[in-house]
This record gives sequence, C-alpha cells and structure tokens, in this order.
Amino acid sequence: MSRKMIIRADDVGYTQVNDIGAFESIDQGLVTAADVMLECPGTEAALQMLHDRPWISVGWHDHFWGSPVLDPEEVPDLYDASTGHFRKDIHQAQDIPEEQLLKEMYAQMERCERILGRVPDTAGDYTDATPFSRAAIKVCDDLGIHRNFVTKEGRDFEMIYPQEKYKKLGIYTLNGGKAYEDVQTDSITEQERDYDPYLYYAQDRGKAFEKYDRGFQVVTQSWHPGYVDYYMYQLGDQGPRRNRFTVIRTKDVEALCSARLHEWVKENDIELINFTDALYGRNDYQNHLKFIGSDLYMR
Repeated sequence: MSRKMIIRADDVGYTQVNDIGAFESIDQGLVTAADVMLECPGTEAALQMLHDRPWISVGWHDHFWGSPVLDPEEVPDLYDASTGHFRKDIHQAQDIPEEQLLKEMYAQMERCERILGRVPDTAGDYTDATPFSRAAIKVCDDLGIHRNFVTKEGRDFEMIYPQEKYKKLGIYTLNGGKAYEDVQTDSITEQERDYDPYLYYAQDRGKAFEKYDRGFQVVTQSWHPGYVDYYMYQLGDQGPRRNRFTVIRTKDVEALCSARLHEWVKENDIELINFTDALYGRNDYQNHLKFIGSDLYMR
C-alpha cells in the first residue's frame, strides 16, 4: 500500500501578494490542496487561478478576517465599523443572529461558485455550540460540502521546537481509510531564525512514518506559503498569534518549492494526492503529475 500525502496551503486568498507565494508553491512546489478565505482582498483572483488548476482541491478556510461580501448594512451584527472587518469574536459570540451569518455565508459561496465554477470541496470541523458553527453546518450540508471528517485523538506531541506543543491532533477518515493531520507555525520573535519546514519531513518530526506503520493511509500537513504585505501584517488577522504567521510564510514557500523536499518525497515513495482524491477515490493530482511529466508520478 502506497504512502499517500496531502500538502495543504492555508490562507489562500488573503491578499494578492500572499498568493504570489501560495501559487508559487502550487505551480513549482508540492502543494496539492488549497484552503481559501472567501472574504479577503485576494479572494477573487485566487479563485480564478484555482479555476485554472482543477487538480488542486479547494477547502473553505472560514477565518472571517476580511470584510463582508454583502453590504455591511445587511449584516450589521457581523461587522465592526471601527476596523472595517468582521467582528473578532464572530466564531464564539452567542449574540449574532444566525440568519445574518447564513446570508453572508451563502453570499460567499455564490462568489466562489461564480468564479471557481463550484463551491468548495471541503470545510472544517463544526459543532452546534455557536451560531457561527450552526450556520456553517447548514450551509455545508445544503451545498454538499464535505465537513467534520476530523476527530480529535486528544493528546499532544512535540513540535519542531521542544518548548512548544501543538494541541490539535486530528484523525481523518478518508475513502475508507485513516489519515493524520497536523498544523504548525513558529514565532517571528522567538523562532524565526531557526525555522525550517523541510526538517519537519527530513527528521520526521511529525512522525509520519509512525502513522503509516499504524495503518493510517494518508498523512496531511497544513502550511502557510505566501508573501507578506502591509494588509497581512497590520490590517488582516487581529488575533493574538498574528505575528506568528509572517516571515514563516516565505520560508514555507522556499521549503515547498525546494529540490530537497522534492527528493525526499521521491526517495520515500510518497504518493501526493489532494482531498478529493482521498475522499472520493479519485486520482486527479497524480493524473496532473503524469500530464506534466513529473518524476513524482507514481506509476
């Protein structure tokens, strides 16, 4: 049984500057899946580029860091006029009318379908604990977007830097098999100098081969390849960890496009796939590799 791997780019559509790096990692690198923010300055251009790259699966990255697609007057309880963005607490707040969330989410999906030609293939993991999650569940189920295929194993593991633990460990059920997922980043102030995503693979810091040995058919990582502009650094994400997703983006681009990671995939007989391949038994990404004559095509 082959070792299947999904390499996902997060925050696609953030800005057009970010997406220069994101699509460099798609076109020249090893990214097989893109999670797109549908409400940000780079959204429409990103969706158009993904329309022209059907071998890349598309996920709904519902950060809501940008601004409403609708006129803010139509969704006043979602909007913070002082920032011109969505409310920072939009995911957790209990006082947001669900009908406004649904109205905005459907508007985002309409934008996606108009440009991409379809709604996203996948979405996140939702409960019914907040109006935001309940609205997202309704939209995904109504439009046939695959969601909640992640369950939590409930334990931590050491990241690239021993002093940090990443507390999200996911187990996927994909096309009858299991898959493992994790996400990591660094701190611009503490770890920027030593951050090297390639070592995550070369030293198996995510214990991918342990997962394969345990019967997981697919291992998937999420990275944040992109270049940084003023909007991203200062005006976009206003969360407490925003400075942890700046310079690392450029280093993710370098690693994902590097010859050393290419050779690592080849030497370890890794079969690159995307999420729709895994979920529905398709072979879109490998067919793309065959078409372009890549030596990563698994014959």
